[in-house]
Amino acid sequence: MINNSTYRLYGRTKGRKKKNNDQSFLKIKLKELDKKKLNIIDIGSGFGESTIKLAKDNKKKIIISCEKYIDGLNCLFRKSQEELLDNIYIYQGNVHQMIDEYCSENSLYEVWILFPDPWPKKKHLKRRLINKSFFMKINKYLKSGALIHIASDSKSYVSQILKTIHLIKEDFEWLNQVKSEWNYNSEILPATKYYKKALENGLNPFFVKLRKL
Repeated sequence: MINNSTYRLYGRTKGRKKKNNDQSFLKIKLKELDKKKLNIIDIGSGFGESTIKLAKDNKKKIIISCEKYIDGLNCLFRKSQEELLDNIYIYQGNVHQMIDEYCSENSLYEVWILFPDPWPKKKHLKRRLINKSFFMKINKYLKSGALIHIASDSKSYVSQILKTIHLIKEDFEWLNQVKSEWNYNSEILPATKYYKKALENGLNPFFVKLRKL
């Protein structure tokens, strides 16, 4: 039985304004995913820069933004309307719940996880998204050859990601194992708010690309 704590969301869901009831993003709420289509999930899309770029670069594919932060989703909604993009859908909430409710086996073509919350305090490490359990869960929903893109500027999180890659090597191939290809700056990737913040702090974001075997 699934209880309320199964899909618990940590951190703020709304901005610091006293009133924040704008639900405009619901106009492009997620529909059940058709496994015959090329579905791309942008997990933790923040203010939507990555989703917008993915939608522009893949106009024949469905881009799903999965994000808890309502202000960010409304920002994404406004940008999608300005850009006349009709291939974006939104899910506000926990990605585990989204997968359980909307995904069928072999329905995901690509997954993007750019700058997930690093939860740096030791007592909060269990809140991190990327671990073996996550990959084992999402594996059956991925099409054969599906790609997973991950970026982080947290040294401790990067270390955990690398350890996880070793644990899942029977199911996922690490494509960019050459050190020169780990640099987020060397790729044509979205210049998100958190990417810019990393550069301002003198950090060099780490980028990894995996493929389902």
